[in-house]
Amino acid sequence: MTFRNELEVLRSFAKRLVRKHQIPHHSALDIIAKQYGHAHWNALMSAWDRGWCPEPHELIDINEAGPTEFPERGFGLVKATEGVIAGEPYTLQVGFDDVLVCGDGWAIHFGHAPSEPANIETYKKTNALDDKTFLSQVMKIGMEAADGVREAIAKDWGSASMQPDGGGCVAHPLFKGVAREWFCLHCDGVSKGSEMAGNMWHCPKCSATPMDMFPEPFWKTA
Repeated sequence: MTFRNELEVLRSFAKRLVRKHQIPHHSALDIIAKQYGHAHWNALMSAWDRGWCPEPHELIDINEAGPTEFPERGFGLVKATEGVIAGEPYTLQVGFDDVLVCGDGWAIHFGHAPSEPANIETYKKTNALDDKTFLSQVMKIGMEAADGVREAIAKDWGSASMQPDGGGCVAHPLFKGVAREWFCLHCDGVSKGSEMAGNMWHCPKCSATPMDMFPEPFWKTA
């Protein structure tokens, strides 16, 4: 499973706190900062600029779950299930923002951007993926799991980011900014708010991550 930008994950923790406890966003950010040993969010950001970064094993959203609750999703948590198709075993791993289906000599990775094709890897010259029927079935399993991950992420981000308003504007799910058009730092492309929401805030043209999407092309005016 792949780890994404840790700062993005901390912001997502804060968003969940806002929805769960109906508190101001800045208060939620401060709570997350204190969880990681900083006086407030601005102090955390100052530490981040100086090179501080939480370790992957520390990225556990303890504020989301109460003492009797068990989080179904969490950064670094992977739900693994096993199955068999026509006698061939496989393992399905569903993570915080991606899905992996693997077996003897092969693996298929699904990211959370619909525009990003599944990454198929084979480690043996002859394996189960050579059978087109088997490949079709495991692809279906993986895509259904990926759809579930996308649905969960969409809930985390909220309707302001996933449903354009009457003017076609959407809010960035991680950073400040509301706009009708969004600019990609990676490919210089321009996409409508509806396109961004439909592609889980990855660039519809090059699949760059939400971290590369901005309401203004500041790199052109610098």
